[in-house]
Amino acid sequence: MKRLFILLPLLLLPAQLRAATIEVDILFADRFRPHVQVIKTLKPLLRADDVRLFAAREDGNLDDERAQLGHIIKRHPDLLIVVGEDALQAALAVSPSIPVLSVMSMSLHAQLQRNNPWLTGIDMRPPPERVARDLASLLPRGATVLSYYTPALSRTYIDAVRARMRDQHLVLAAQPWPEDKVAAHLLADMQQSDAYWMQLEYASAEPDVLRLLFALSHQGKTLIGLSEKYVRAGARATWAVDLEGLGRQAAAMANRILRGTPPAQLPLAHPERIRFIQQVERP
Repeated sequence: MKRLFILLPLLLLPAQLRAATIEVDILFADRFRPHVQVIKTLKPLLRADDVRLFAAREDGNLDDERAQLGHIIKRHPDLLIVVGEDALQAALAVSPSIPVLSVMSMSLHAQLQRNNPWLTGIDMRPPPERVARDLASLLPRGATVLSYYTPALSRTYIDAVRARMRDQHLVLAAQPWPEDKVAAHLLADMQQSDAYWMQLEYASAEPDVLRLLFALSHQGKTLIGLSEKYVRAGARATWAVDLEGLGRQAAAMANRILRGTPPAQLPLAHPERIRFIQQVERP
């Protein structure tokens, strides 16, 4: 009988280990190469016993993401990583009772985290001090940079950039998107500006806005685009996030959550590894 009591803890050990298993679920678009690249770096760095991948489409229709979230919520993992805009929007719609880390979303911002304390992640925009420094290397002293933005998404970020640009002797003439006749307002405002900085918002990529911005860039105005493809099309410069670095950064944040740090105590981060790409010769 004495031996049985000695062996009993050893017999119970596997069940205890199973109860302590750490699970991370990742919701992403398996046909979108940048998502796959980030996960390739991220997954092996997670301090988790079980990492499960749930694929969706990232096509603006959230049905796939909602269906996968139904399966994920039933599993109740220790952490959910949502990659991309659709995955984040689906998570916001259900408000899961589990920690969520968002990567590669266009709409992640400080107020969103304050409203959803279970959420943190990486804001894909460059850090404000980096924006100011890079634009100072591109533009002449005293240049005025116009930028339209959505206050709910970008006001805090814009205010931070404006202050840092002032330190670099640049003027950020940022204002909310006009309610109507955007092209007319943009054309008039650019008469008083040297450059236009596109914000990481869907409104920035509206066809009419893009056509006018590129037309202005060919007339000598400096255009700061959203990605490398904008530079190839005629923009003067952009920022490009290093995807391997993004994966490592996301893994570090995820592991802090898995060690017990609540998402609300992890402020949103900006990409740590990011390049400022300039078009040397104008078309």
